Amino acid sequence: MANSAATALQEPVLVYDGDCSFCKFWVNRWRRKTGARVTYVPYQEVPDGFHGISHAQFRRSVYLITTYGQPLHGARAVAALLQLSGHSTWHWLYHRVPLAGTVAEAGYRLVADNRDFFYKLTRLVIRKDA
Repeated sequence: MANSAATALQEPVLVYDGDCSFCKFWVNRWRRKTGARVTYVPYQEVPDGFHGISHAQFRRSVYLITTYGQPLHGARAVAALLQLSGHSTWHWLYHRVPLAGTVAEAGYRLVADNRDFFYKLTRLVIRKDA
């Protein structure tokens, strides 16, 4: 896997926290929707500084590295990933509705800072891992 921010990738790469139950739950769902169009890698398996991103940054936020090597993180990365999975509404809202991106990032930060709680809540609401 390429380590340069300028290096083009064959497919986008989503880098997530492989020790986080909430992250793994959602990655498993997204993986089923995107198939081979996206590569999923725990940050623990990439070198520190992968595409210019430190392990400390990866611990704080999910990153989607585009095929052009552009790193997207947080809610913006999730919106782009959902677009790749065929759900373009969130991407459109994030970029086109005033303040939607700001609200999405605040929501992302709330969830990211409280992953254990939101994992338990997710498991209560979503009984099946479908």
